[in-house]
Order: sequence, then structure tokens, then C-alpha cells
Amino acid sequence: MYRINKYHFNEFKCQASLHKSNYAVLINVPDKGIKYSPDFDFSEEYYIMKEFSHPQIPTTSDFGQGELFRDEKFLIKQNFIVLQHVNGYDLVDYFNEKDVEHVKTIEEIIQSFITVCDPLQHVHDKHYIHCDLKPGHLILNQKTGLVHIIDFELAIKRGGIIKGISKEYASPEQLQMLNYLKDLPRKVHYEAISSTVRLDGRTDLYSLGLILYRMVTKKSWQAEKVLPSKINSHISQKLEEIVSGLLEANPAHRIPSAEELKKALSSI
Repeated sequence: MYRINKYHFNEFKCQASLHKSNYAVLINVPDKGIKYSPDFDFSEEYYIMKEFSHPQIPTTSDFGQGELFRDEKFLIKQNFIVLQHVNGYDLVDYFNEKDVEHVKTIEEIIQSFITVCDPLQHVHDKHYIHCDLKPGHLILNQKTGLVHIIDFELAIKRGGIIKGISKEYASPEQLQMLNYLKDLPRKVHYEAISSTVRLDGRTDLYSLGLILYRMVTKKSWQAEKVLPSKINSHISQKLEEIVSGLLEANPAHRIPSAEELKKALSSI
């Protein structure tokens, strides 16, 4: 058995994320989990998540630093955050097992994506950007049919500077900002970067486009760079227009909000 402060757990898994956090469900408290890392400070994630109040975004109850014990043997000091445990399936993995060339599967994908829009709009209405939407951060509750958004480690205020990046699901403007940040040793100021590359909610919408493309084609947009109907002939013109509208390289031409995305998906 493992323990950090008063929080006990039996097993943990290493999250495949930038900061390599570990995650475990707490013993006797199955609706709560603990995420921990020796290196990453979760305080900012804790206070950001306290800004949200949506049933499809986990609540948080504690954070700090504690000693990790295994069977009462001290191992290492850990930073941690305690939050609501979201029970469900990685959205991409769930549909990976299904036949996406079946119309009913595509309809199910569309309905799942519609449920992502409300919590994402809530995040954007609070002037935050998730900045790390990717497989593993969208969790489908099969009983309710709702998709939950988790893991706000890289979330930032609108117009802020990225803390990290998952390149496979990053927007062009995130990649552009990353290139500017690499110039920091040559005295490029943060203020200059944030005014040159201003991030907003459309960054998350691009990431959603990459995820949606992968789900309906089982291919990567970066690898294929073709319309999804060229891979899956069962994709309707309307859905293809939505995917293309999410994957516009120029944010000004992209679907502007999660609310508008929901309207477009609901009209199919």
C-alpha cells in the first residue's frame, strides 16, 4: 500500500504526459484520485480548476507536498493534487475499437463531440485555454454518454504563455509560440511573444479538430493532410466541412467557439 500524507492507495499508473505524473484512485474514496510528481508543482492547476464549476470538469479538494511511503517505508517527497476521479474510457481508444466506416459509429462520435462543447465553452468563458486537449484528456462516461475534460496542468489564461506542449495535438500558433520561446536566450521578452502570438479558445478547437480527424479516419492529420472523406467515404460533406473548419491553420478562419461547434455538429 502507498501513502502520501493522509491519502492511501494500492496501485498507480504513470500518466503519459509531459510531466510524467503518477495517478491513483484513493482507497475507500473511489470518487477521488491523487496525481503526484516529484518535480511538477500542482498549485497552479489547483487554483485554475477552482475557477470552474461544471459537471464535466473534475473538482479539486487539496494540493501540496508530502512524503510518499510504500508499506510505511519512505520513498521520496512528492508534489500532489487530489481531485474528483472521472471513471470512463479514453474517448479515442473507445472508438478505436469500433468500425468508423459504419454510419452509426460516426453518429455516435458526433454525439460524443457535442457533449465536449459545453465544458470547453465553460473553460473559455472563464478566460482560460486548456492547451493540452489530446487522447487521454477526454474521458467518456459510457453510462451517461458525456465526455469529461481532465488534466489542466498546461492550462493558461487567454493571451498567456504556454507552459509546455504536446506537439502531435498542438495548434499552429502554439508551435509558433514554442519557436519564439526558443529564442529567449537571445533576449526575446515574454511580453513581446504574447503580443505577437496571442492564444485564445480557438487553440483548443484546433486540437479538437486533430482528435476528431483521427477518430473518423483512424489516421493522423499531420501524416495524411487529405480530406477525411478520402479515407472514410461514409463521412458526410457537413461533417467534413466541420473538421476542415477546425483545422484551419489561421485562427481567424477557424470555427470561432465551442458554442458554434456544438451548433454545427447538432445540425448534421
